[in-house]
Amino acid sequence: MASRRRLLDEALSIGRKELGCLAGGDVFGAERFSRDRERILDEAIADLDSEHLDQLSDVLVEVKSLQDQITAEARRLHTSLKQDLAGMRKQTKRFAGYSFGSGNMPRLAKERFLNKKG
Repeated sequence: MASRRRLLDEALSIGRKELGCLAGGDVFGAERFSRDRERILDEAIADLDSEHLDQLSDVLVEVKSLQDQITAEARRLHTSLKQDLAGMRKQTKRFAGYSFGSGNMPRLAKERFLNKKG
C-alpha cells in the first residue's frame, strides 16, 4: 500500500511539473511529463481493490484536482493559439490586399492573362 501511495505522490510531483511546462508554453515538455505520469498512474491503480481505493481516496482526489488544473491550462493555451492563428490569417489577407492594390499581381494571376497562342 505504501508503494502505491509513493507512486501516486510521484505522479502528483510530475503533474505539477507538467502544469509548470504548460504555463510556460512548453508543450513538448508537458507531453513528456504527461506520458510519464500516465505510466505511473496506471501502475499505481492496477488491480486496486475497493478497500485500498478508500485508503488512497485523499491522494486520488488530489490527483483529479491537479488533472482539472492541467486540463484548464491546456484549454487556455489552445484558445490562445487559436486566437493567434486567426489573427495571422487576418493579417495575411490584409497584406495580400496591400500587395494587390500596389500593382503586384500574384504569379498565378499573371499566367492566367498571358496569350498562350503566340
